[in-house]
Amino acid sequence: MKLLPTCRDVTRLVLEGEDRSLTRGERWAMRFHWLICDACRHFRKQSADMRVAMDRWRQYRSKD
Repeated sequence: MKLLPTCRDVTRLVLEGEDRSLTRGERWAMRFHWLICDACRHFRKQSADMRVAMDRWRQYRSKD
């Protein structure tokens, strides 16, 4: 993994991070990228918000 990944790389890592543990190098590369890229920081937040919304929806559906 490059020290400063592209936006495409960071997007992929954010999504992969939901399914597996990222390596220390992958996590650091994303953090460095987020220091300079507002769009990727927003994507990370939106992804987390969607995960929370889906978890709430699953809980709501399982109560029926």
